[in-house]
Amino acid sequence: MSDIYSAKKIHQGRMPQGSDLLKWLTSYLEENEIGSAAVSVIGAASAVKLGAYDFKEGHYNTFDIADEVEILSCVGNVSLLEGKPFAHLHMIVGEGDGRTRGGHVFEGCCVIVAEYQIFEFEGAAAERTLDPSTGLKLWKAEKI
Repeated sequence: MSDIYSAKKIHQGRMPQGSDLLKWLTSYLEENEIGSAAVSVIGAASAVKLGAYDFKEGHYNTFDIADEVEILSCVGNVSLLEGKPFAHLHMIVGEGDGRTRGGHVFEGCCVIVAEYQIFEFEGAAAERTLDPSTGLKLWKAEKI
């Protein structure tokens, strides 16, 4: 898929302290009927749940960090999954000793402070469907 989009709106603000980053973002997308966007978040969290997809086993391996971390970068995209806005995010966090960890974002990221930007696009939203070769719900691929 290589459609060209134009910017429609830029949403910018701060997530509520104590909220779950992914749940709050999904709610915001639904309430504002945003089906196509790019997302960026920076801030801090008191706990995070991240993961990496194991292509051989066909599932995500997740891990929790139950400590305060700096959200150094959280980026992703928004498309439609089963007709509803779906945020696909990856995050890099910094731990207190300077180490970094990263992965796919899952529910369980508790916001201390998080500033977001959502770059909403005009045009038809990309839709996710099951890709049998990976087991992931991906954007429909172009025919080569």
